[in-house]
Amino acid sequence: MNPGNVDPGLRFWLRYVDDRGGLTEPAGDSTLVMLPESVAAQFDLPDELVVTAEPDIARDDGVVLLATGHPVLVQAADATLSDGDVGVMGLATPSGPAPGSAFLEERVRDQFPVEHGKIEVSGLPTRIVRPVLRLGALATYTVSAEETYQERLECWVDAGSGLRLAPDVVARLQAAPRADAPAAPGAPVLDAVAGALDTAHGILDDAAQRRRTALSGQASDAHRRERAHARDYYADVLRSLERRRAGAEVDRAELLAARAQSTKEERTRRLLEIDEKYQARHEIRPYRLHAMLVPGWRVPVDVQRGPRRYPLTVDWLAPLGAFAQERCPHCGSTATLSASKTRLGCTVCLPAAVSA
Repeated sequence: MNPGNVDPGLRFWLRYVDDRGGLTEPAGDSTLVMLPESVAAQFDLPDELVVTAEPDIARDDGVVLLATGHPVLVQAADATLSDGDVGVMGLATPSGPAPGSAFLEERVRDQFPVEHGKIEVSGLPTRIVRPVLRLGALATYTVSAEETYQERLECWVDAGSGLRLAPDVVARLQAAPRADAPAAPGAPVLDAVAGALDTAHGILDDAAQRRRTALSGQASDAHRRERAHARDYYADVLRSLERRRAGAEVDRAELLAARAQSTKEERTRRLLEIDEKYQARHEIRPYRLHAMLVPGWRVPVDVQRGPRRYPLTVDWLAPLGAFAQERCPHCGSTATLSASKTRLGCTVCLPAAVSA
């Protein structure tokens, strides 16, 4: 059985079982599963069973149908969200020395071009670990009283700069060799991870906002139809009351006027109920927080403009064979660095500073 063709819910449950010490072995369109005693008790299942997501296969005696929406899969998802997936992992530290100064200088000039200045290595590299934060969350979107959607969100953030990593960088980090026993992270690393957590959560929240807007757009037609139907209904009622009041005696006319006023108030309440029914909202529930310790070397450099030198440090990340992305030391932008006669900045902040 091709793992890529397995029902997503069943695939998730099989990973859940593997992570908790169970054994799984594909067998055609089904999978043989051996559960540890605690996991079998958790799901009220036998310790050995054959599962499938194909209804036709499940008709065979002894084959259990487990597909998306099955209570066992929902229970596993709830347990995963409640327990969370938190940990620290380290990538293997290169055994050799740091790259030579000439090589690093060539690469730093390629990666960090400078306007009105030149960058050059000014000292010896020192070993460092640079933390990368991986945050995963379950986003729940409520588009109307009847429509709710869920999806998994994830982002990787460089804790040193607070910048989101590109997919190709994430893939290279995931493929890099892991350390057998990573050293416990020190206070600076933990502080950097804590500082990047809000950034990562903000990235996921922005993604959820965009997704919620798209989903609510799909429900807007139904919202408009229901609101228009309600307005037409109350308009008909009020016109009828007005016609009856126009030809009624004084006492009867007063009663009809009061009824018309209460109808207007009821219309306002009903329209607010419809608006609330279609008020889109979302909730983000984090379930994964990993700190990956990426080994490398901190390289001191100078950005030179004429006789002026502005010191800076950049981190060479060995598993990537590249420097970590950095922000402008003055304004935090990711724009091209630029050196003025008074300070180091970037093409975003220096023009304004110079003109001021």
